[in-house]
Amino acid sequence: MKNPIVTMKIKDGKSIKIELFPNEAPESVKNFISLIHKGFYNNTAFWRVENDKLIQGGCPENNGTGVLGYSIKSECLSNGVDNNLKFTRGTLGYGRFEHNTESCHFFIVTQDTPQLDENFASFGRVVDGMDEVDRISKVETELEVFLHRAVEKIYIENMTVETFGVKYDDPTKLLGLSKEETLSKWNATMEERKKTGSVDRFV
Repeated sequence: MKNPIVTMKIKDGKSIKIELFPNEAPESVKNFISLIHKGFYNNTAFWRVENDKLIQGGCPENNGTGVLGYSIKSECLSNGVDNNLKFTRGTLGYGRFEHNTESCHFFIVTQDTPQLDENFASFGRVVDGMDEVDRISKVETELEVFLHRAVEKIYIENMTVETFGVKYDDPTKLLGLSKEETLSKWNATMEERKKTGSVDRFV
């Protein structure tokens, strides 16, 4: 059985192709495919860019605080899931605040990032168009406490997926964070990072 292949068309740019790995992260893959089929990612932006480290998008509000009303299980070793995909260059992962709060926010690393191994859900890898990922990772940014925001966001024009005839069900949905809870955790994270003074945080 062939793994699903996602095609991410970048507005005023090239396409990025990503292979998904349902055997290692079935819920993550089902969730990503479900959102693609709904057109959720179309016209969303890469709002966060850590230059030559990662690009992050998938937020419905394009600022990192958007919510969907549900979450999915964190498919990583530290949450009891036998997912051995490493965060090597080009790996696709889900952003989160804590375990089991993943929903739609995703990132692609542009360098090997072993500090994320076992603790974040990796579920895909770029197989074509890494030069476009690299281009996005070099845009001008501005620092906000511990992360860098793209000064001029780059948008996903559309995203499609080829499943090679395999039907993927919707993921098992967990109770997601509310908008208020998300903002509270966001502000708490900002305050924590201000105290430590460290900005070397990828996710």
